[in-house]
Amino acid sequence: MSGKNNKKWRLALFANAKKAVLFLLLVLLAGCVHIPNPQEQEDERRRVAEETVRAIKPGAEIDILEPLTLEKVIKIGLDNNLKLRVDRFNREVSDYESLAQKLRMLPRVSADVNWTYRDELRKSDVYDWAADKDLPDTTVSELKDGTKADLRLTFNILDFMIASVRSGQMEVKELVLDRRISRQEQTLALEIVEAYWKAVAVEDALDYVHDVEKELKQVKKRIDQSVRERVMDRMDAADIELRLKELELTIRHLQANLSSSRLKLSQLLGFDQNVQYTLARPPLKPVVQALPHARELEIDQLEEYALLHRPELFESDLNVLIQKQEAKTEFLSMFPGVNIFAATHYDDNRLLLSNTWNSVGAGIGWQLLDLPFRYARYKGSKKAIDMAKEQRLMTTVGVMTQVHIALLDYAIKLDRFRLLEETYQLSYELYDLAKDKQKIGKMRDVDVTQRNLENMAAKLRRDEAIVDLIVAHKRLCVSIGVAPLDCGRNILQPGSGDGYGFRQTPAKTGDSWEKMTDTAKKWRCSRCGYIATGPQPPDVCPVCGAPGGEFVEIPAGDQIEEGDLAGMGGSYEWEEAGQTAPMGGMSRGAVSPGFAGDASDRFLWKVQLGAFSRHGGADERIEQIEGLDLRLLDDRDAQVTTTRIFGKLYNRVRIVGLTESHAKQLVNGLKRKDMEYWLLPPGSMHWE
Repeated sequence: MSGKNNKKWRLALFANAKKAVLFLLLVLLAGCVHIPNPQEQEDERRRVAEETVRAIKPGAEIDILEPLTLEKVIKIGLDNNLKLRVDRFNREVSDYESLAQKLRMLPRVSADVNWTYRDELRKSDVYDWAADKDLPDTTVSELKDGTKADLRLTFNILDFMIASVRSGQMEVKELVLDRRISRQEQTLALEIVEAYWKAVAVEDALDYVHDVEKELKQVKKRIDQSVRERVMDRMDAADIELRLKELELTIRHLQANLSSSRLKLSQLLGFDQNVQYTLARPPLKPVVQALPHARELEIDQLEEYALLHRPELFESDLNVLIQKQEAKTEFLSMFPGVNIFAATHYDDNRLLLSNTWNSVGAGIGWQLLDLPFRYARYKGSKKAIDMAKEQRLMTTVGVMTQVHIALLDYAIKLDRFRLLEETYQLSYELYDLAKDKQKIGKMRDVDVTQRNLENMAAKLRRDEAIVDLIVAHKRLCVSIGVAPLDCGRNILQPGSGDGYGFRQTPAKTGDSWEKMTDTAKKWRCSRCGYIATGPQPPDVCPVCGAPGGEFVEIPAGDQIEEGDLAGMGGSYEWEEAGQTAPMGGMSRGAVSPGFAGDASDRFLWKVQLGAFSRHGGADERIEQIEGLDLRLLDDRDAQVTTTRIFGKLYNRVRIVGLTESHAKQLVNGLKRKDMEYWLLPPGSMHWE
């Protein structure tokens, strides 16, 4: 290249470089943050508000003209809930972060292009070692301007290994977010179920109350007419007027509850509060009749199902894995880094023999003074693994506690519903009898109205209990890790019974239910009189050893004699003599052979009450213990062991599942009652 052409090329390159620098400056200036003034803030807020209002309107894919069923409402909520949508966006962000960590595993490729210009040549003298003096030199190896370019491929083995571990961490974190979203969907569905049923029940109640209001207005007209004809006292008219005012207050209260439930439901669905929609009102009877009885539910099986399916427990397992990978990363960071590179170079210096050349090399680097710091970080990450395991244990205990509380709440709600159902049935019968008496002139309109209002109040309380019962059942489903709509009888009803034992009564009693007769079969041993409960008799009598053929079925309706072992109360599936038999209001038959019960009980204390020869003695002792009635809802909390000593059966009662403080508190109560007891700490030689 001639000197003239070379000069033109350098001038063109310099001009292009100035343009590139100017472009970069413009990009940097465009990236500066602009702080809006108050007017701009108001305009932006108005624009965003309009977009937000349009965004929370139901889309065309959501048909709100037809009544929304519970399944459809839950589907809309899962697709449209704002919080869930934010969490899903967070999950998508995590996908990109995971991809970014994987891309960091690739070798690094760097490309550099530099143009330099100096106003003076780099000249230097040379040293003549023979003459021991500096001599002037008129040659240079670098010109005033020059262009250099490098393309370098670098691969660091330590960085690759650390990036690989980090990539695995991000993939595990994605799984954590999946489990977290799954749990949020279950919780959201439960909240939607509660808001939906409350709104539906209140709408039904409003229709019913309006009908009662019409009846009362008709009665008031008749009474006002009788007052004008001086047949009745004005006090009766004033009393009816008061009842109407109270009824109006009830209507206002129901309307407020309906508005609150619908507003809550709209929020969960991600709708604008002004969106109008209609809820389908399915009949409550089939829903209630399909619910299992609490005593049909096995707490051990529920615990085990929760321990194997709750998303939080999967998340806690993954958190332990994440901490292990973090410890692995800290361990790798203590090793020296090995760096391998290959590069190609270009230098336009015409004085060089070759303007392009290639190079390869390897290097090793080790920050020795960083080793104490890295080692401390590694030890901390090892402790973080132990902490994650303890947090997993804490989460496990919390899950098991939630299952117990949910089952207890379901049992309480079921008992409350039964009581209110019986109350409503009685009030309806009284109201029906009052109307019959009114027809033959033996009861005044005022008294019949009072019965009607009492019947209305009983029905409203009963319907409220139905909603609480349905929600409690769904909450029990969610406590074991099952979505409300997926909670079938195969999970929460291992028995073969139909519903929880209620059937519809004749039309005279309105829409009430009635408890059915227990159809469980009972079998009596013809040798010793032992009573067994179940579809089939046991193969061998646990008391006298008689074969199963010696058992005879007790006809339904026959009373069990007080001397029979079944007289101890509850429903029993006795095992071998000397083994534990379940007792209490939630007896489940054979104890689940799973792992959940023993895993928790072996760390808790026991309190034993002595041995009693009389069959009902154990029940009497338990009834004397203050506050024990609620604990007996879980049949593992009280164990009765039957042992034959010198031909006579003895019953031993043990209260299990107690913390140390609760055990000592129970012992103090037994002392005050002058009752015998034995305190058994974990690991006691008398533990079994």
